[in-house]
Amino acid sequence: MTESVLIVQNSLLQATIKDRSGCLITDRKEQIFEKILNNQMFMPRNDAEYNFEHKQVIPYVVIRSKKNFLLLKRLNRQTEKRLHNKYSLGIGGHINPEPVADHSNIIVNGLYRELNEEVLVGEIDALNFVGIINDESNSVSRVHLGLLYILDLLTQDCRVLETEKMTAQWVSGSDLKEYYPMMETWSRIVMDQYINKNKGVEESNN
Repeated sequence: MTESVLIVQNSLLQATIKDRSGCLITDRKEQIFEKILNNQMFMPRNDAEYNFEHKQVIPYVVIRSKKNFLLLKRLNRQTEKRLHNKYSLGIGGHINPEPVADHSNIIVNGLYRELNEEVLVGEIDALNFVGIINDESNSVSRVHLGLLYILDLLTQDCRVLETEKMTAQWVSGSDLKEYYPMMETWSRIVMDQYINKNKGVEESNN
């Protein structure tokens, strides 16, 4: 069966993301989020990958414990070949049609589904929506839109479930720069425009 993924029409977002490529958009994040929720639709993934009139919506979760971040390394058995041997700060995935609990929405529901497939985390302190990742620099990124979330844990209790696809380690915000050259694009945007800019702690109570 062909996978269906959540998309939004590009034209609905142009007022807020036009000419804003390779960036983390925070000033109008709630407006963009509402546009997505109110105008969401689904499209076969094979079609969406080459449809530049729409963007596939991807929740992108960065896991943090105090001043340390969970850094993932994508192995060769990862589905996305372009991410092989790349470092990533975020866990993300497409949103598929599925029932949504009353207390949630389809984006947060999809976020937790993807998160629970890849890692097992301990006690959660907070989940914060930070902004929108938009990158128009290549054909792959042009058809995707990232919704950046920071998941704060009370401890470093976190375990990778898909060990054949990735490894993970905790790295302090100040030491992440050593891995920057091998990071995938969205992680570089998070580094440049969130962690380095804010020291990655402004929304943490630790």
